[in-house]
Amino acid sequence: MALAAVGFWYTSAQTAAPAFEGHFSKHPPEVQALIERTLANMVFVDGGDFMMGNVGYEVPEDDPNGEWLEMADGSMSYRIPFPGCEQSCYPVHKVTLSGYYIHKYETAIREYDLYTKTNDLPYIKADQRGKNPNMEPDRAVYLGVDWHAAQDYCLWLADLTGLPFDLPTEAQWEYAARSRGQAVKFATNSGDIEPGVNYEDGSGRYNWIDPVGLHPPNPLGLYDMTGNANEWVRDWYSPFAYRQGPRVDPVGPPDGDRWNTRKLSRGFGRGNSDWNGNLIFRRIPREIDFTAGNGFRCAIHSEKPLELLLTREPGSNP
Repeated sequence: MALAAVGFWYTSAQTAAPAFEGHFSKHPPEVQALIERTLANMVFVDGGDFMMGNVGYEVPEDDPNGEWLEMADGSMSYRIPFPGCEQSCYPVHKVTLSGYYIHKYETAIREYDLYTKTNDLPYIKADQRGKNPNMEPDRAVYLGVDWHAAQDYCLWLADLTGLPFDLPTEAQWEYAARSRGQAVKFATNSGDIEPGVNYEDGSGRYNWIDPVGLHPPNPLGLYDMTGNANEWVRDWYSPFAYRQGPRVDPVGPPDGDRWNTRKLSRGFGRGNSDWNGNLIFRRIPREIDFTAGNGFRCAIHSEKPLELLLTREPGSNP
């Protein structure tokens, strides 16, 4: 795809759904357009059961390296884990999720700039504008945004719309990246990395951030879940979360545990010449004030149609 085409996502291609037109006219035009475009780009993820963690791939039963694994439907499958995942990716466990919405794109600098401008906050990395290609308006947020700042953007959208915006939970992120829990290694259109087709072209620009939506989406319609920026999720990190956490709509360990000094980042996108480092299952703990390589996308934590959410009574349950 030519770089000249990447602005397509931001302008003519993504217009407001008719149900949202005029609904937010009390806001300044730029903010109204951002809200409408954001809602038009929210992808509904139907809830269900899936096996969270490094589920791996099926092998013949005579393979000495395989192990039996009970799948979400109760069937047994003989499998080997994908390489590239630490012990915190285990054990594989069944998770049940309610439906929710997640943004099809990572948050772009252009969008984040409007948030900071509207709220009288300083631009992120203002000293690098015009010098660092990673700070161009169409690039994914990558530098200068810690976990609090990422969540604050999503909560700002919640304040503007009355919708339950927030960062996605870790389970929501993985389920969506795997297109509702498919056993894939990478969150690309094919499940594999194909340089120059669904991933950067292999020229060695491992610290280069692309414009959002440059490569094809995964089967669920989500872009850059593999590749581009790592993404903050809502959960605190614990190496034992997969053993201890709840299995229905999990939100990670509670604040205050001795392990909970770091938040989670998912979707390791760049900086790996060994593509196993980009494995979809990798869990990356980051200090909460880390600003040197994480982006994010927002989710709406409800399975109700957006039209109904927008017309509900104030204070009612989303």
